[in-house]
Amino acid sequence: MPYGPDTQAPHKADPGELPEGERLLDRYTIIDRAGSGGMASIYRALDERLDRVVCVKLLRLVLEGSGSTAGGSVYQATYSHFLQEAQALSKLQHPNTLRIYDFGYLGDSGRPFQISEYLDGGNLEGRVRRAGPIDREAIERILDPITAAVTEAHENRIIHRDIKPSNILFARIGDTLVPKLADFGIARTELKRHRRPGDPAPPADDDDPAALSTIALFSPRWAAPEQLCGAPEGPYTDVYALGLLTFFMLSGRAPFDDPDVRGTFNARVRSDDLLDKRLRERMTDGPVVTVLAAAMAADSAKRIRSPAELFTRLRTALRPEKASAPPKLPPMRAKMDSVTVDLESVVRKPDAPEVPTAATESARSVGHYRVRVVEVDDALDFTRATPTGEVRFRISMIAVNNAPLRINIKGLNCFVAWTDRTARPTPAVVATQDGSVDLVSAQREKIGRISWSFGTPSHIGRVFLVDGEELVIPYENASSAVVVHLGSDRELVAMCKRA
Repeated sequence: MPYGPDTQAPHKADPGELPEGERLLDRYTIIDRAGSGGMASIYRALDERLDRVVCVKLLRLVLEGSGSTAGGSVYQATYSHFLQEAQALSKLQHPNTLRIYDFGYLGDSGRPFQISEYLDGGNLEGRVRRAGPIDREAIERILDPITAAVTEAHENRIIHRDIKPSNILFARIGDTLVPKLADFGIARTELKRHRRPGDPAPPADDDDPAALSTIALFSPRWAAPEQLCGAPEGPYTDVYALGLLTFFMLSGRAPFDDPDVRGTFNARVRSDDLLDKRLRERMTDGPVVTVLAAAMAADSAKRIRSPAELFTRLRTALRPEKASAPPKLPPMRAKMDSVTVDLESVVRKPDAPEVPTAATESARSVGHYRVRVVEVDDALDFTRATPTGEVRFRISMIAVNNAPLRINIKGLNCFVAWTDRTARPTPAVVATQDGSVDLVSAQREKIGRISWSFGTPSHIGRVFLVDGEELVIPYENASSAVVVHLGSDRELVAMCKRA
């Protein structure tokens, strides 16, 4: 369900439309109708208390394509999923998942509505339809946060089940388009809904999954084989959809875009022959084809098992030249107490965290610490050995125009959780001030800790206090810098980024 400019206008008006100027929950005033999908009408509204534009998603009285009205079985299932979507979104905190602000019911009809952020950057389907296939770097920038958002949903026992280009929306932040995962309307979740006293009861028993499983609300062209034939679904169902999404971004076409999807039903469900044919016809990159074939295997048991694994393998396949011959970065110099350190050679101890991303680096003893100063383009990937195996994570530096530096700490095979906070572990966090996070395994065990400092600005550069001494990163060598403690007692990494 789009929430922005690419939302399609409906073929006919719903008899229960919201007029301009109507107020909801005594704070949201309808501005206009933005469009419609099959199950809901979309409006722009003004949040009077916070003076911002929001999106209102209202369940329709008549569902497009089905002819079902209130009381019909499809409508009952849709009603249940609409409530479930609101609850699912309220549990998710990833910055690349659509944010829900509020929820309520219309007084006259009891129809539910959601209040969410209004995204004005269009959606992925519209972008590709207008401009054609997307370049590989842009695909990485989309898939990285979207797979992390899906991972968080899976951690919360939520399977999206309807990942497709029209459900990848973009928020416009300055000149940047930030992708967001939306429309959890048919998500499957084990979470139970809790209605407040006085809330209208649903038209049917919405806690009976068997009653809902027979009603297909997904999009056949973007569905996994198990959805088409009613087999058990799981996180691997979303992995399949992410494979379809990647195919679409690379080729500009859906792999199963046949006019009559019924004609390819058996071929998609019973074997991989049709998929292999479409991959050969529309793609030439062998490594990418191999990964997509593994993500979209008809047999779910043979499929890539998680969104994180899919992105890791796709990233390697999409940029093999970077993995085999990384560019050499120019040298950087760091000053500490009038001592200049040349960063032209890589110095590592055997027990130091591995930094697989190539970068110009040098090391220096500062007090009782070993400080490695590394120049990076955007991010560094780290690998640490733990008693339970290797833990991998990425630290990205986000510097936009004159805005303060931000860093993104993302677990590649783990989760992260703010230290001394009650928030649940999440795939990634964004920080704008000094702090720390714990690394958490899939079994919710703490396996490490990362802390960082943004230092203090001075007239010559960024100043970091290390064991009572000053480490200065001159502005002439780096516009942004952050010092990270990676968990070992005496090891620090100063990440530096040029303008």
